[in-house]
Amino acid sequence: MKKIFTLIAAMLCILSVNAQQRKADIQTAQWRYEVEPAVGQAARGSEMVRIWTYSKSNTVATSQAGKNAVHAIMFKGFPSAQGIVGRAPMIADPSVEEANAEYFKNFFKEGGDFQRYVTYIRNGVPDQIMKVGKEYKIGITVVVLVDQLRERLEKDGILTAASDVVEGKMPTLMIVPSKNYCNAHKCLMQIKNNGGTEYIADYEKALLDNDLQQAIAAIKARLISRGFEVKDLNRALQTMKTEQAEESVMQSIEGGASVQETPIDVLRRVAKADIWIEINWDIIDVKGGSQKTLRFSMEALDAYTDFQAAGIPPTLSQNEYSSSFNIAAMIESAIQGQFNPFCDTMIKYFKDMAAKGRAIKLRFLVWDDFDGNLMTEYDGDELHEIIEDWLEDNTVKGKFGSPDISSSGTRMTIEQARMPLVNKKGRDNDPIRWVRELKNMLKNEYSIDCNISSKGLGEVLIVIGSK
Repeated sequence: MKKIFTLIAAMLCILSVNAQQRKADIQTAQWRYEVEPAVGQAARGSEMVRIWTYSKSNTVATSQAGKNAVHAIMFKGFPSAQGIVGRAPMIADPSVEEANAEYFKNFFKEGGDFQRYVTYIRNGVPDQIMKVGKEYKIGITVVVLVDQLRERLEKDGILTAASDVVEGKMPTLMIVPSKNYCNAHKCLMQIKNNGGTEYIADYEKALLDNDLQQAIAAIKARLISRGFEVKDLNRALQTMKTEQAEESVMQSIEGGASVQETPIDVLRRVAKADIWIEINWDIIDVKGGSQKTLRFSMEALDAYTDFQAAGIPPTLSQNEYSSSFNIAAMIESAIQGQFNPFCDTMIKYFKDMAAKGRAIKLRFLVWDDFDGNLMTEYDGDELHEIIEDWLEDNTVKGKFGSPDISSSGTRMTIEQARMPLVNKKGRDNDPIRWVRELKNMLKNEYSIDCNISSKGLGEVLIVIGSK
């Protein structure tokens, strides 16, 4: 009889736990939780958070906390707190959850695949338990394997894989030290530009710093892990020197008008990276100088226009280090919660660029010996109108800025000409190749010769009447 009572008690206990679990699952489906960053260093590609789960029983809170943590990383994100930088949600569009309701129902069910991407600090033992009315508010620290979770969602088609953003193409990147970094490390060079003096970054000198090399290598590795192609700064500098690109002044064969380029303009043209990622940091002494922390920032700039594509504002590393610090580890600590949102913002910028076209600047000059100007008529249309018609047919959605024509008809500037990222053959476009089609049209249809040259990546000079 005693054994029977013991068996019945055990069965009732199991039924009670199962009932509590079912109630907890119902509460989880309503996603009643709070999330905040947790103090501590998670492994690369992971995020440590504290989840406050509401439950009438603390015995089932651990499993629910794991579900809530994964859900928070996916759809909610969390604000900065306790000196730790927050993060944006992995899935910014809330309609994705509703559109894939059956997928997420299975993903988050008890024993579902969510548990592959979560581990518990202290084996899931609550950090704190508070009584709130008739239920408990239970705090548990959880680590979410963010990178692996993203890969799973991309594989299942919930998130768009980075490599599928634009017809399988991704923006190419190059990591360089910012001008502020170069100024702080006395790595600026003086050049003459437009009759004045300008100070620009001396990348070759900056790369003599071993810490900079380690920093670039660390960020490059993380970007490659997200599917980006990253150009090597040192190799681009060597290519530029080999080609004597610094002395390559863009001018017509007849010695006409030219585009004045700085060494950075030349480097951009040689490297042909879509986006330059400028990095900067400074080391801050703490605890009387016995330890150090790092303040790091990173900015992604469109190499064609200098528009900002993404950014990480100056951020302190989450840990403090002894005087024998490792720069790569400190940078990893600083960008941990912001790296994926930074990449997502770059991808969104590139995706928008594919839809709207890449903005470039066109400058037209009329050669002295040319018989006419931009207002000369050909078959009833003025030359500038012929050019504008070509642009309307060959820019994305016919978009380009209003032409600025001089009263003499010898100069015209058009900004924000939206060049397609790929040509009709599906190959990567560049401004020179694209404008060459305009050159050929003018030659074939109107017997007008012109010469084209570029300044950096985003500006093209067309000299009409010069071969």
